[in-house]
Amino acid sequence: METGFEKHLLDGAYNGISQIVKTSLDLQTNIETKDDFGDTALNKACDQGHFDIVKLLIERGANINNLGGADLSPIMNAATNGYFEITQYLIEKGAEISNDLLSAIQMKVNILEENAEMGMVNPEGAKAWKQFLEYLISKRKEQES
Repeated sequence: METGFEKHLLDGAYNGISQIVKTSLDLQTNIETKDDFGDTALNKACDQGHFDIVKLLIERGANINNLGGADLSPIMNAATNGYFEITQYLIEKGAEISNDLLSAIQMKVNILEENAEMGMVNPEGAKAWKQFLEYLISKRKEQES
């Protein structure tokens, strides 16, 4: 059960209210507090695409590779929602590119390519996701070497 300040931290991260997040952290609120589903403030900020809050939380020492709700890491929250800039930032800061992440993006690419062939989605969108997957694969190889 989270305290009032912990709830503010989690809600601020989810809703993109950086001042609430900053104030909560300044009051020594536990940065690794999890909500009822297991998500930390970093998971929530990555899931919602709040880049400024992601940066703040990383600067303040948030665990970049934590597993939140449904065993999703912050990079998985960002990448699967299409927040490419946040994903790149997390990689630069040391986020691990897991097999689960690569599989999830590959599945998205497969679905988009199939839908593009049927005229249901823009082929450029499928192409962009495929390029993103190739980027992740190349960064994963760098992490392994």
